Amino acid sequence: MTEVFDTKDLVSELVPHKGKMLLLNRVRDYDLKENSITTEIDIACDNMFYEDELGGVPVWVAFEYMAQSVSALSGICGRAKGEKPKTGFIMSVSGFKADVPVFKEGETVVVNVLENIRMDKAVTFEGFATVNGTLAVTAKLNTVEVDDPKSSLNLN
Repeated sequence: MTEVFDTKDLVSELVPHKGKMLLLNRVRDYDLKENSITTEIDIACDNMFYEDELGGVPVWVAFEYMAQSVSALSGICGRAKGEKPKTGFIMSVSGFKADVPVFKEGETVVVNVLENIRMDKAVTFEGFATVNGTLAVTAKLNTVEVDDPKSSLNLN
């Protein structure tokens, strides 16, 4: 049976982001065989990136929604193996294409990410976001996983 992460509190167990920086509201579905996840974000005026003059969240924030979805997938994979999730860094975002300028208040953004290339610690994910069943954003995230983020950044 798959674990359920249908609240922000449960999602917070999967990702390092806390407080307002935790952008995901819930994990809707995941598949550890194909390394994919579907998450949801409810757009509201208390969202960290909400802009009153836009009446919502700028669409460029979708790449962070995708990045946190990747983090949640890593958290789920780690839990399934009895390990801590790997820390990851976004190395680049490419092919970002937005078909809307803003995610409007009251909408739910559905984010899907799928691991499509893994070479040792370098991992590429395809991502897309939909609103009301309509494609809003597509992007490719190139990431790297590290065992010790402090030593990787020479902070020790």
